[in-house]
Amino acid sequence: MKLRDSGMPDEAYWESLFNIPLILSALGIDSKLRDVTELGCGYGTFAIPIARAIGGTIYAFDIEPAMVALTASRSKHLGLKNVVCRTRDVMEEGFGLIPGSVDAAFLFNILHCEHPQTLLQHAVEAVASSGWIFVIHWRLDPKTPRGPSLAIRPKPEQIVQWAEHTGQLTQDGGTIDLQPWHFGLRFRRQ
Repeated sequence: MKLRDSGMPDEAYWESLFNIPLILSALGIDSKLRDVTELGCGYGTFAIPIARAIGGTIYAFDIEPAMVALTASRSKHLGLKNVVCRTRDVMEEGFGLIPGSVDAAFLFNILHCEHPQTLLQHAVEAVASSGWIFVIHWRLDPKTPRGPSLAIRPKPEQIVQWAEHTGQLTQDGGTIDLQPWHFGLRFRRQ
């Protein structure tokens, strides 16, 4: 199921909208994380720097075959051997990974979907006990240059509520300011 308001601008513009070193540092994404997964890999904007930061493999998923091919091509060109790219409808089928097999799941700019609790539950199933779910999303600021309609953008407190509703996630710390356009949240699987 393709997510509502999920169109991508051109790659250079898209990648100009994120301070990736700040985001990875603020969320605590480093070599202590082994295998991880990301939904919505797009151009590899996050998958590639995450692959460089972690100590294992990133399983990068997207529903668009062209995005998966692009991320795989960029990874190969950069000599990254720890990026596994797959086309998959995660909303309908889950991540397809062995349950509890990854240290973390990344849900970046994606929880404006029609069924965010379902997506969070799929992430919970993929993540090991005491593993992490990292979320970023566009701030609720009408001046943000991109992002879904303000009517469907989740507030941090909504995401926390959805996460708690899984019965398996606890927020770690507060809302993280990820200037210039995003906020972040960290959840630990109980």
